[in-house]
Parts: sequence; structure tokens; C-alpha cells
Amino acid sequence: MGFPTIFSCRRSLLKLFLLQFIAFQTVNARPSPIIRFPGDDTPRTDKEVALHYLNKFYGCPQDRCNLMVLKDTLKKMQKFFSLQETGEIDSKTVEIMKKPRCGVPDVANYNFFHRKPKWQNKDVTYRILGYTPDLDEEVINDAFFRAFKVWSDVTPLTFTRIMDGEADIMINFGRNEHGDGYPFDGKDGLLAHAFAPGPGIGGDSHFDDDEQWTLGEGQVVKAKFGNADGEFCKFPFLFMGTEYNSCTPQGRDDGFLWCSTTYNFDEDGKYGFCPHELLFTLGGNAEGAPCKFPFNFQGEKYDGCTTQGRDDGYRWCATTEDYDRDKTYGFCPETAMSTVGGNADGSPCVFPFTFLGDTYESCTTSGRSDGKMWCATTKSYDDDRKWGFCPDQGYSLFLVAAHEFGHALGLEHSQDPGALMAPVYTFTKDFRLSNDDIKGIQELYGVPTDKPLPPTQGPVTPMDICNEPVIFDAVELLGQTNDGLAVDIVDTNTVISTLRAAYPVTIIWKSATSRCICKILKSQLDWLFSLSYNIFHLAVALAGSVHQLK
Repeated sequence: MGFPTIFSCRRSLLKLFLLQFIAFQTVNARPSPIIRFPGDDTPRTDKEVALHYLNKFYGCPQDRCNLMVLKDTLKKMQKFFSLQETGEIDSKTVEIMKKPRCGVPDVANYNFFHRKPKWQNKDVTYRILGYTPDLDEEVINDAFFRAFKVWSDVTPLTFTRIMDGEADIMINFGRNEHGDGYPFDGKDGLLAHAFAPGPGIGGDSHFDDDEQWTLGEGQVVKAKFGNADGEFCKFPFLFMGTEYNSCTPQGRDDGFLWCSTTYNFDEDGKYGFCPHELLFTLGGNAEGAPCKFPFNFQGEKYDGCTTQGRDDGYRWCATTEDYDRDKTYGFCPETAMSTVGGNADGSPCVFPFTFLGDTYESCTTSGRSDGKMWCATTKSYDDDRKWGFCPDQGYSLFLVAAHEFGHALGLEHSQDPGALMAPVYTFTKDFRLSNDDIKGIQELYGVPTDKPLPPTQGPVTPMDICNEPVIFDAVELLGQTNDGLAVDIVDTNTVISTLRAAYPVTIIWKSATSRCICKILKSQLDWLFSLSYNIFHLAVALAGSVHQLK
């Protein structure tokens, strides 16, 4: 008689356990709430993104950018990027708006371009006023040299670096408001900007130092000391059977980060230390001496690098115990885990850290809607609210500089998505200057007269594939434009051969896949519909489907 009672009791306990387990899983499986991080002013809603973008790059008045003005300005932007001109804030438009880009407007206004300005002299001078702590000075100098060479290779121009005085093109790094009236906006978004040729600020090129500057494929680290002083870290490298993609403290008990300068440290034993303020400083007046902690500044003691006393956000330290007495200082170098953006002024990540009661041992996307990795720079974000974005692949200083120097020579933004002068940043490992860029710069300065031209005139975007074998299997009419009808072709050679036999047809790439746009000039289109309507639909029928004009 006791068995049913025992069974019922066990069943009740099981139910209670299951309910507790489900509740536990629900609590722990729910996503982290999205919060607004201090110092992160990135617009949140699509409308906020659009209003900011159109005001910045298309001159939509900030106080009147609404209703019809917004719609018309949106259409201009959509036309520039070859999007469907809906005048609506749709997903494809917002996607373009959120991409990192140059800070120069896409329409010729503001103080950037007037009447096709250019330098009158063929030898243009430049001067580097400051450096980013992200890269070694030698790497920065080389990136700028190669960026100028992009343009000197296809024009009669030469570029000469000067070390003091006023140059045609003055180059500097800065954060937020940096003295020219065109503030940067923190990490991502605006990467850099440059002014058109002219006196004063004309030609000057500025780079946002809230970005992580690399050569486009992650941190570029020059090792110090060790047995490979001055060589560059090799990432990834192998140490005791484990691969490391960044500097590491593994194998050391002093906390210093190090790297191997060959792939296999276990075999080659080549290493150096990664940048750290206890090894050396940059700039300042201490000639590279390391930081001294703690140090005294204006009566306060500091145990780490600080931005106190500066309004540009750069971290510094004293190189003696008392700055007030000795006045010697240097800037702290970026370390392997230095943060970018946020409100911690580049301080390194601290692991583990606490966020909303949970503990994190590495960078996380929790609390963010944009998927960006971040970390706290103290043990508790909840207490201190200090944070920054974690290092990533960064932006190629060479590619961004080559683009900005194009502006400094007089080029505006290009509507060719494959051109260097397109406004949106795209990393290209094997860079070649496009035909569109070459034509633009040679219209201003002509062709080289005393040096050989490159073997080709650069890639053309979009590609002309009329004479290339392409396979299609369906046709869709997309809609009529001012100069023709766009026909979206997914397949069928029969349609192409039928149309090309009687009418001039130009085919251009629409994307990297086999989808193309067949553009029939309007004059032939009128003839096609008036005299050959049946022939056209016969060709479409052979494709297997007919779609009416939208």
C-alpha cells in the first residue's frame, strides 16, 4: 500500500526539479540586456543613423532634414551608391550608412572642393606632424610613402617629405575635435579626412586616432629587446605546441608581453618584447625612457598611465618619481590588449572583469546590439564603468592614406565601388589603382612624362563581359531608368543571343555571382517594343519565365 505514495512523492519531486531546471535555464539563456555605454555616442535607430549621415555627407540641414527634404536627400545618396532610389530608410541604405568611410562629403560643398582645384607645382611637399601609438614610426613613414607613390606612379607629380616648416600637405592624427572644425566620431564611422589643394589648411590630411591603425590584417608589432630587437612579431607563432595570434605573457612570471619573430619559437628561439610603458615611452621629452610608477603630478600620485592634464585623450606618464619637479614625460605605447574608443583612453583590458553581475575572462559582445567586442579596463565595469573596444583587424593606414591623399590632390569621391576614391573603406590585400582613379587624377595632372607607365591601366569596375561566356537561365525586367531599361538576367544564353543578334546590348556585372544587368539603350528599347514586341517575348519565353515591368 506504500508504493503508490512513494511513487507519487518521487513524481512530485521530479516535477519540482524540472521546474527549477527550466527556470534556471531560462534565466541563464536569456540574452544580456542592451545598455548604453558611457562615451559611446553611436546613433541607435535607423532614423538617427540616416539623419546624421545625410547631414554630414549630403548637406541635409540638421534642423530641417525631414519629410520631403529627407526623402529628396535620401534619393541623392541612394543614386550615388547605385541603390534603388526609394527615398525610404530601407535596410540596404542603412547598411551602407553604417560602413566605415572617409569623412569628406559625397557632394561638393563645405570647404573641401571648389572648381576642380589642383596643385600648380609638380613637386608637392608633405610633413608628418604626429604619429599614432598603434604603429611603429618606421611603419607609418613607409605607409605614407607608399600611399603617395600610388599617385606619383601615374602622374608627373613627385612628393618630397620635409621635416620642418610649412608643407603643401600637413599630416596628423587626432581625436574628436582636433582643430579644423570637422570633428571625428570615435571608433569606426569616420576614419580620416583631407582638404582640397589650396593655401592654409588646403591639402592637409587628418587621421582619427580613435581607430586601430594597422596594415589591414591585425596588429603590426615591432619587438623590442630580446634577441630579435627591431624585428616584427610573427602572428600566429608556435610556443610549446600552442599557436598565439597576439603577444602573450605565457612562459613569463613578470607579466611582460612577448612574441616570436618566426613561426616556430620552439625551434628558432627568436623573440622580443611587445610595447609596454615599463619598457619604453614614445615622444615627449624623455627620449624613450620607461614610465616610473608611482609618479607625482600636481600633488596626486598615479600608478599607471593617465590622460590628466591633456585634452587630446593621449595617455602619458612621468619617467621619474616626480613630474612636478623634473618635468620629464613620454606617451604610453599601445599594448597588445590596449582598447580602442570607449571611455578608457586606450587603457588595456583587465581580465577577469564583472559586467551586470557576470564574470568575463575575455572580450565580449554582451550588452551591445552591434556585435562589437569590448572589455572593461578595471576589474568591475559595474563599479567603474570604464571600457573600450578590443583590438581587431584594424584599418589599413596605407589604403586610407592613399584615399585621403587623392583628396589632397583634388579628387572628389567616386561612384565606382571598385575605385580607391569610393567613400566606403574596403580592405584589399593586393591593391591596384583602378582605371577610374587613374583617369580622374590624369585629368588634373596629365600622364607621366619622364617615367614609364604601369603595364596596365588598372582594373575597370564594372567589368565589360559582353564577350565573355556567361550562363543564364531566366530574365526579369527591373524597371526603366532615364537612359534605358535594366534587365536582371539569372540565366539563358538564348535570350542574350537572340537580343544581341538584332540589337546593341551591353552587359555589366551586378555582383560577384553570375547575376548580371543587361542594359538596353533607350533608343533601341523603343524600337524593340514598337516593332519587335513579339520577338522579345519569344526570347523571354525561351528563358522559362516572363516578368512584367515593375
